[in-house]
Amino acid sequence: MVSGERGFTLIELTVAVTIFTVGVLGMLKVTAGISRLLGMSRRVATASFYAQERLETLRATSCVALASGSETRGGIYAVVWWVVPILGGNARRVQIIVTYPSRPDAIRVDTLGTSVSCVL
Repeated sequence: MVSGERGFTLIELTVAVTIFTVGVLGMLKVTAGISRLLGMSRRVATASFYAQERLETLRATSCVALASGSETRGGIYAVVWWVVPILGGNARRVQIIVTYPSRPDAIRVDTLGTSVSCVL
């Protein structure tokens, strides 16, 4: 070997490749976690949309026709709502519950509650 040559030794190259591999694997793990969080936030936003949509439908219904019920939306979202008279029948208490899988091994339940005035 000529003493004036420049370059990398095999050990330096191995260390550099190892450090690079650890960095890439770390980035892949972070990317997978972000992907799971984005999927979860999409499911939460969809559940909120279904609850809000049901609430607007109930608010547009006359008080005498308001009734409890349930439906399945989007194949995985179970929407259940209860309507209970309050204030001597001058208002209705509405509770909407949306149930859906948050992960393959877990179920999430979101609740929205409000009152609807019946006084004209």
